[in-house]
Amino acid sequence: MNAGVALAEGVGAVVDRARAFAERERGATPLFLQNLRQLALEALVRSGFPEPGHEEWRYFPVAEAVRLLSGCAGASGAANASRRPGARAALAAVAALGYAEKRQHQLVFVNGSLDPELSTLDNLPKGVHFHGISRLLEKGSPLVEPRLGLLRGHQRHPFVALNTAFLADGALLLVPDRVVCTTPLHVVNVTDGTDGAVATHPRVLLVLGENAQATVVETFVGAGPAFVNPVTEAYLGPHAFLDHYTLQEGSAEAAHVGTFDAHLAPGGQLFTHLFSAGSLLARNEASVHLHGDGAGLTMDGLYLGRNEQVVDNHVLVDHARPHCGSQQYYKGILDGKARGAFDGKVIVKPTASRTDAHQKNRNLLLSPEATVDSKPQLEIYNNDVKATHGSATGRLDPDALFYLRSRGFGETEARAALTLAFASEIAERIKVEPLRKHLEARVLAWLSGNGRETAS
Repeated sequence: MNAGVALAEGVGAVVDRARAFAERERGATPLFLQNLRQLALEALVRSGFPEPGHEEWRYFPVAEAVRLLSGCAGASGAANASRRPGARAALAAVAALGYAEKRQHQLVFVNGSLDPELSTLDNLPKGVHFHGISRLLEKGSPLVEPRLGLLRGHQRHPFVALNTAFLADGALLLVPDRVVCTTPLHVVNVTDGTDGAVATHPRVLLVLGENAQATVVETFVGAGPAFVNPVTEAYLGPHAFLDHYTLQEGSAEAAHVGTFDAHLAPGGQLFTHLFSAGSLLARNEASVHLHGDGAGLTMDGLYLGRNEQVVDNHVLVDHARPHCGSQQYYKGILDGKARGAFDGKVIVKPTASRTDAHQKNRNLLLSPEATVDSKPQLEIYNNDVKATHGSATGRLDPDALFYLRSRGFGETEARAALTLAFASEIAERIKVEPLRKHLEARVLAWLSGNGRETAS
């Protein structure tokens, strides 16, 4: 079966499932969500999945991911990690983050459904809402309707449309004006496909008011075959501050197609940190819209791939107003026959004078068969800007290897030390200490070949 046929058949199968899902959920779903799902499904029917040769998807094997999706059952009903061995094992791999002991504010979802036994929301600052979307809908809460889908990603992006067509649960964070969350808030998505391939569509909605501050960590782990299609929408009010982390350690039998979409008001400051080491096929997409004067963005990324993994990073930064700044720094480490990509675009619109935008991608290839495509891009329509971009791909420095060997390092130790130093430039920027320590240990395990199978 060629790619075009697989994509067409995949759309047909998904549409049928989405219609059956909508019919089952009709009685328990508020009208606004029924309408949102229907609009998303109509958009998916119009667009279909990206065809081979689509410029925005040229580095990601969409047909392979859709074939996996077509073989997945939809996740439905309540799920509890304690009753699923695969979910327990996946969570154990990130035990250092304290999810099992409930050391922090956290919402844990297993196969797309909130697990109340592992979730904890004690002692949140006054006025902060951090809830499962399904629970809010059951209570008729007005918090969700005016905010969900405002960026209209479901109208222009096929996988956001797919996520929205199956939207049933997720996490909502609402931080009121001038409220500061001093401790991180965690959203954990566990996918267990050990009893059969499963598709999940996690959703996260982050809304920060004027001068509000928060740190959010999203973690993705899993076991067995799965198709994971998360969407995060972030709205930052004037002078709001969001420090956002994504830890992607999905199953080696999974496809992960993640989308992050953010809108920044005047003076809003967004810091994003991506660590992607899991899933056989991974697409990490981020679109950030600097639509307020003086907004700022810093994006860090570290991606690892080995064997035949594919790791595709797609970034769009939209400078639409004056005096905004953005910094992107992504690093990749690839071994075996892995394929990596960084496809980043910065758009500076005519209204975005005094823009300061910089984009950098560095890649380290540890084997002759590993490959990477790096495509940093600038589109500038205003002359009053500072903008740079750059890319470099190479192998370990033989002189540095020789130096370490001459100081008593073995070949394997020397290669690991240099590779860890390459990764540490990104890891050391992480402000959440348990996450930083986990990441450093994860990179060391990956380099030694003792990492979890999800990253191999």
